[in-house]
Amino acid sequence: MQRRQIILAGAGLMGAIACSNRQARSRARSILSEMSDDAATPIVAIGTGTSLDPAQYLKQLPAPKFKRGHTLPPLTRFGWTLPFDSRVELADRWGYALEWGPYATVDRVASALGNPQSEEAKVMALAAANPKRYQLAVILSPELPTTPDAIWLRNERGELLDGKKIWSPEAPLAALQAAAKLRSDPLKQIRSKAPISVVLNGGEYGLTVLGGIQKSCERDPQVVSARRNRDWFEYISARKAYQESFITKAVRQAVPDRQMYVYYPADSNPHRGRYGGWEQWCYDYKYMRKISDRPSSSTYFKEFNTGWTGNMDILTQVLNSVGQQIKFGDPLSYNWVCSGWMRGKDPVFGEIDRYIGFLKCYYMAGNIGSIAGYFDFPTGGFEISFNADRPPNWLLQMVALSRVHAIFSHLENYLRQGDLLPGPMKHVWSKDTPAYEFPTKDPDIRVLARKHRNKANWSIVAWAAGGNSRQATIDIPQLGRVDVTARPNGSVYTAKRIGDFAKLIWVDRQDV
Repeated sequence: MQRRQIILAGAGLMGAIACSNRQARSRARSILSEMSDDAATPIVAIGTGTSLDPAQYLKQLPAPKFKRGHTLPPLTRFGWTLPFDSRVELADRWGYALEWGPYATVDRVASALGNPQSEEAKVMALAAANPKRYQLAVILSPELPTTPDAIWLRNERGELLDGKKIWSPEAPLAALQAAAKLRSDPLKQIRSKAPISVVLNGGEYGLTVLGGIQKSCERDPQVVSARRNRDWFEYISARKAYQESFITKAVRQAVPDRQMYVYYPADSNPHRGRYGGWEQWCYDYKYMRKISDRPSSSTYFKEFNTGWTGNMDILTQVLNSVGQQIKFGDPLSYNWVCSGWMRGKDPVFGEIDRYIGFLKCYYMAGNIGSIAGYFDFPTGGFEISFNADRPPNWLLQMVALSRVHAIFSHLENYLRQGDLLPGPMKHVWSKDTPAYEFPTKDPDIRVLARKHRNKANWSIVAWAAGGNSRQATIDIPQLGRVDVTARPNGSVYTAKRIGDFAKLIWVDRQDV
């Protein structure tokens, strides 16, 4: 049978509707009336020569339009605290949770509660007065107790190893309970003033990964005895999950009405199977998956990857993690993302348009929200003014994430009620899982698709990861062969079958 395809495009978001079928045109308009015009909004341009601070810059931009009543969790951020006005603006119009402030330590929270004029107190007042508009996000302190002495690895004589304090996989119960209390007590105090939506735990404290501790553990008789004949990777992963479980339980009890508690890292390693010894630098997901409310991975431009393309590209790594997480029944995730930062004097930034395309792929793969990371303190700080035609890269990244989040707020049913399609290939590194993408004749064109579980409806993204827009043809089971336009900023479609036709609606055609 000859392949037939209709591509619908909508006024405002996607130009004129191109279809002779009146019912199809009406349906397209109905779908598009719910969709945001944010994809058509320039991210950068306001006017040359104008000096603005971050909040003023954001207020000059048309904000993305989220679907009314959507249930995607709010976006969050991780890094140095933003100025108060910027935090409020991001929560007002850009889909971000209202950032409480720096690490929520016991002393910091006590100080905020004792000073109604502090920024943290003002933030809590906003969240208390309007919790739907101002959804509060809190970052846990990484503090740990320093007693009792049994916390630390020791040799057969009971001495610290080379005089260093190294957290033991057999740290005693009292220490684990104290670590949980250092996090839950501040949360309870904040929660007494305002509801908390998202709790972030940046991890990287206490028991470290196998590659950083195995040789030391082999010198501690208590650890050697406790491990027995278990594999080291299995043992360290199980002990890390056990120790973190005290914190997880305390957080969940302190904030039972939260939307999300996210621990980093709680993912299947994106380097799984890529090289021998990958287990040295992660924990086993089968243990860690219960520590975080959702899987949570770090995905940063050219941080242990080759960027958008190359032999260790960022999307192949993401799909490696996602494939394993799906195997464990965890298809949706909430992840730490960043399109680069200054590495010393070297600017290492991904192109914003390709960052947008990558994010669209990540959402199609089951990401339902993200933490916008930035890991270099800008010269002059985050509050410094700038020329409106040269906004700082960290701010452009946050705007880009917001716009993609808004697009997928209109496609939420495909995320929550759909499945990522496996595609015809196995993953290039993890041969026990599918690649979860559809091949094209161009290795730099990446195509992912989801199918609704209860309807003959699909969603598709096509990304020209190497730049330069071009056409691609893919075969999707049940839907058939379809033509899509892959762009650096990605192209998102919805699709359904109408008789012999595959009807595609290009959701974000004017996203430029």
